[in-house]
Amino acid sequence: MEIEKVNNKPLRVGDVVLFLPDKVNQPVVHRIVRLTPFGISTRGDNNTFEDLAILQPHHVIGKVVAAWQGQKRRRIIGGNSGRLLSLCYGWRRSLGRRLTPILHPLYQALSHWGVFARLLPTKLRPRILVFHIKGRDQFLLMLGDHNIGRYDEQRNQWQIKRPYHLFVDDRMLSKPRAEESLIKIKPDFLAKGVRYELVLADGVCWQIASEDEEAAVIISQLRDAMQLHEVNGNIDSSPLREKRQLMVRVDAHCTELNSYVPLAIGHHDQVKCILSPSAQWEGLHVNLMRLSLVFAREAQAHGGLLMHGALAERDGIAVIMAAPGGTGKTTASNRLKRPWLSLCDDTTLVVKDQKGKYWAHPWPTWSRFQNGGPGGAWDVQKAVPLKGIFILTQAPKDRMERVGSGQAVGLMIESVTQASIFMTMGLPKAELSCLHLEQFNNLCALTHVIQVNVLHISLTGSFWQEIEQVLCESI
Repeated sequence: MEIEKVNNKPLRVGDVVLFLPDKVNQPVVHRIVRLTPFGISTRGDNNTFEDLAILQPHHVIGKVVAAWQGQKRRRIIGGNSGRLLSLCYGWRRSLGRRLTPILHPLYQALSHWGVFARLLPTKLRPRILVFHIKGRDQFLLMLGDHNIGRYDEQRNQWQIKRPYHLFVDDRMLSKPRAEESLIKIKPDFLAKGVRYELVLADGVCWQIASEDEEAAVIISQLRDAMQLHEVNGNIDSSPLREKRQLMVRVDAHCTELNSYVPLAIGHHDQVKCILSPSAQWEGLHVNLMRLSLVFAREAQAHGGLLMHGALAERDGIAVIMAAPGGTGKTTASNRLKRPWLSLCDDTTLVVKDQKGKYWAHPWPTWSRFQNGGPGGAWDVQKAVPLKGIFILTQAPKDRMERVGSGQAVGLMIESVTQASIFMTMGLPKAELSCLHLEQFNNLCALTHVIQVNVLHISLTGSFWQEIEQVLCESI
C-alpha cells in the first residue's frame, strides 16, 4: 500500500486511513464514516457495522492513496467519491441480503446437479493447495488465482464460497488427512449435560450449553473469561430467580439474517444462539462478544444497559468512568489508588433489580482476545451497587462538572451505542427502532436515579479525590 502522511491536512469522511488503535498490535485499514467531537469513526467497506473503537488523530498513521497487487497499482478513492463508493458497497450488500432467500434454493439445486462443474474444461477446474502455517496444514481450494474455499477442520468438510459451488462437485474433492493438525477438544467440554451458570443482580439465572464441538470450545473460552461455574442438574429452583437457558450452535451457513442476538422473552425462557465459525471472523473474540450480548440484551429488556465504561469500586460501592475509546479509561483505571479497586477497564453491564436499584457487573474486554492477544478473566458475577457515573474528558487540571439528567442522556448515548453495536446485527428496521428506544428510555430512567457528572481529568492529578467528594455529598 502507498501511505501518505496526514501532517496538517484535514481528514475527510470517505478517506481510507491506516491506523493503530489502543491495545491492538496490528494496524487496520478502514474508511472514515463519521467525524465527531469525540473522535473518528471508521468501517471496512465490506463490513455492516462501524468499528467499536473511536479513533483520536494520534491513532491515524496515514491516508491510503493506492494499493499494489503484483505489478498492478489501484488508486484508492477518498473524500466524497470514496463516501459514495462505500454507500454503493452498502447497497450491494443490502440487495444481496434480500435476494439470498429467493435465489438460495435454485443455487442449491444447480450445485447439487453439478451441471456447470461437468461443463468446465479440465484446465480450468479447481485445484487444492496446501499451506503449512504456524505449524498446521491449511487446505485451500483455488480457481485460477482466486481462493474459492477452504477445508473446515472443525466440521470435516469443505466450505466453498458463493457462487463457486456451481463449478465444484465437493463429493469428488479429496478429504485431507492431517490428523495431527486438528484441534484437540477436551472431553469435559463435550460431555453431555455440562453447563455453565451465570447469575446477574437483576434476578436472572442463565445456564449455557453447547450443541456441537466448536460451540463447546467457544463456551469454554467464555467460561474462563467470565469465570462461570459448572453446574449439574436443573437450574436453581429458587422463586427469586428468573430462569433462562441458552443453547449455542455453530453453523458454517449462518448469515446476517439469522445471526442476530436472540431475546429470551416470548420464547419460553429458552433461546438458541447461532454463531458462525470463528475462522470466518478471523478470530474467536467476535463470537465471544456476540455470545455475551445475549445476556446484555436480556438485561436491557429489564431496564439495564451495557455501557462503554470502566468500573471501579470503593468500600462496596461502584462508579463507572465512561468515555469514547482513546480518552483514557484504561489509563485512569490503572492510576487508581487503594482503597479503590479497578474491576474492569472497558465495558460495564448495568442491571436493575426488582426494587429499582441499579447494580454494576464488570464485563470482559473482548478486544484483548483479538489476534492472539493476552485475553483475561473478569469476575462477571460480582455485582456492586452503582452510585455514580463520570464522563471522562482530558484536561490540564482535574475538575468536576455537574450536568442535568437531560444532558447526561445526550452524553451517555454514545457509550451505550458503542458497547451494544453488535446487538443491531440482523435486526429488521422496526426491531432496531424498538431497541434504540428501549436504550433511550433506560438511560432516562437511570439518570433520574444515578448522578452523572463530567470529570475533566489530567495526566498527573489525583482525579479519584474529585469522585470521592461527589460521593460524600450524595450520601
